[in-house]
Amino acid sequence: MNKLSFDSASETCIPSLAKALLSLSKRETKPAVILCVGSDRLTGDSLGPLVGYHLTRSHNINAFVYGTLDCPVTAKNLLETSEFIKTRHPRCRVLVVDASLGCAEDVGVIRLSRGGINPGAGVNKVLPRVGDVSITAVVNVLSDDRKTLLAATHLSLVYKLSLLISQAIAEAFKIKQSISAILA
Repeated sequence: MNKLSFDSASETCIPSLAKALLSLSKRETKPAVILCVGSDRLTGDSLGPLVGYHLTRSHNINAFVYGTLDCPVTAKNLLETSEFIKTRHPRCRVLVVDASLGCAEDVGVIRLSRGGINPGAGVNKVLPRVGDVSITAVVNVLSDDRKTLLAATHLSLVYKLSLLISQAIAEAFKIKQSISAILA
């Protein structure tokens, strides 16, 4: 599996995404690191911080979460945060969550990919590649005026996507903990 897509309008989105996440981390024994990238200052870029917020406020998961509404991981502190994660959590796999831009028919699609991402690529920023597994969601269409586009993105869509992603991550962790308890 290199890349899977999930339609956020589908009733099976959360269980399907959770199952796919679980299949990528079956052999992992260390707590995961979840890096939620984005800014709370642009609606379209707030997906990551919203997912981080939901994970830390509503879900009790065995993971280290970086990037929330209160403490976002943005282009300004991504390199520093990435270095901190490498030092603090050596050899831990990093799940990175970020918003993306795409074509009109992909708006609302959630993608799970093996391998990291280059945050900010959609707005022509050159940032280091981060993560071992990534979840991205298409929040708006790609056009020439990308910053205006991110600012004009509907909050309801971004919020809905953040709830789906955080619930799927929490579900995957819940299943993994249940399996670990049974095997212990």
